[in-house]
Amino acid sequence: MSPRYRRYNLLLDEMLPRREKFPVLNNLHNLKHIVHDLKKSGAKDREVVRLAKRQNRIIITKNTKHFETLCREEKVDVIGVSEVASPEELDRSIMAHLRRKASRVMTGLCKKITKIQHKKSW
Repeated sequence: MSPRYRRYNLLLDEMLPRREKFPVLNNLHNLKHIVHDLKKSGAKDREVVRLAKRQNRIIITKNTKHFETLCREEKVDVIGVSEVASPEELDRSIMAHLRRKASRVMTGLCKKITKIQHKKSW
C-alpha cells in the first residue's frame, strides 16, 4: 500500500514560474500562481499574505526576507526557495519538504530550502 499524501494548498509568488513548471506539485497539491491564476500582479506582500490566509495556502517565494515577519504575525506558513535552483529541482525539494511536514495547521513557520536534493543516476 502506498503512503497517503497530505494535499496542501500552495501559492506561488510572482517571481516564480507558472505552476505548470512544477508538474509533481501541480498534480498532487492545489497549486496556484499569484499572477497567472489569481490575477494579482504587483500585489503588495501584506495583500499576498492575507490572501494566503483566507485561502489557507502556504506561500512559496524567493523573497523570504519580506514575508517572514508578516507570515509569523498572520500565522501563514512560507517556504523560501533558492534563487539559482531550476523549477525541476524546486519541484523535488518542495515535495520532499511537504512529505516531512507533520501537520496541516498553519503556524507562521518559515522554512528555507537552500540545499537542493540531487538525484543520483547510477
